[in-house]
Amino acid sequence: MIRRPRYKRIGLALGGGAARGWAHIGAIRALQGAGIRPDIICGTSIGALVGAVYANGDLDWLEQWVSRLTWQTVLRLLDLRFSGGLLGGKKVIDVFATQFNGRSISELHLPFAAVATELDTGREVWLQEGGIVEAVRASIAIPGIFTPVLHEGVWLVDGGLSNPVPVSLARAMRADCVIAIDLNNDILNGRDFGGPTPELPPPVAMETLAADTETEAEAEAAPVALRRNGKPWPKWLEPNPAYYDVHTPPKPSARVPSLVSSIGQSIDIMQVRITRSRLAGEPADILIQPRLGGMRIFDFHHAAPAIEEGRAAVERMMPAIRARLGMD
Repeated sequence: MIRRPRYKRIGLALGGGAARGWAHIGAIRALQGAGIRPDIICGTSIGALVGAVYANGDLDWLEQWVSRLTWQTVLRLLDLRFSGGLLGGKKVIDVFATQFNGRSISELHLPFAAVATELDTGREVWLQEGGIVEAVRASIAIPGIFTPVLHEGVWLVDGGLSNPVPVSLARAMRADCVIAIDLNNDILNGRDFGGPTPELPPPVAMETLAADTETEAEAEAAPVALRRNGKPWPKWLEPNPAYYDVHTPPKPSARVPSLVSSIGQSIDIMQVRITRSRLAGEPADILIQPRLGGMRIFDFHHAAPAIEEGRAAVERMMPAIRARLGMD
């Protein structure tokens, strides 16, 4: 008796996560090695980029290209701008435009779609027609980093703002089994947003600080907080000791996070919270979550460990995957 497959149409939903997206390459390789080949591909942000390359039959080329990236190469691909975002994105997208060679989405070897977000309304947009390059460029337009893309009269930005792991899009493309790859599971060091906020030490009152000095003369002689240039703070900028615990003063090495660090961490928080919300309401049949907590969103030159972790994540899930797909 011929055994019919449990599922007729398997969809692969590739999530966003900037440089962590190279893990998608390893995950796809591991799925292929197990004889699992998706019938449709959809992706958000870097997931859209990797998905489009895979649907075009160029995964070997992509793996070779990212494996050669160094931080110097990444810097050369950055085209600084002063409006709409820090980067224009032209140098990066030109690399892939050459590979796609002007093809449209309908010319790909597999059905494909990318997710973007309307900047004015926040509406989720599914790009299933038109040029591949235009769809991918819109999907990767991280706010503040890449300039938005004008598409049919509206400005589009990164799809991660609305749907970081596009399970719903895969189902809309008639997938009856969705394998989703979430790159953002552990990127915030395991912090649980649903838990209680830890209590901070109570502020120290000014009277308490004054009482700690034995005499007024000693109080006046107490060290004054100075700026880095050695000069005292102006009264309107002087740190208020009431906000600090005198027993645990701030470390002298503590610095305000850089612009890039602040943007990166903010994007991470956004991605985690939106991803958890969307996956809770729209769960995948198979959810693969590589462990990428030590990788920052701009570490594009660290492709090898990301690819390996993508492969390892699939292998850890393989017993469950085989059972779900009826391969045992």
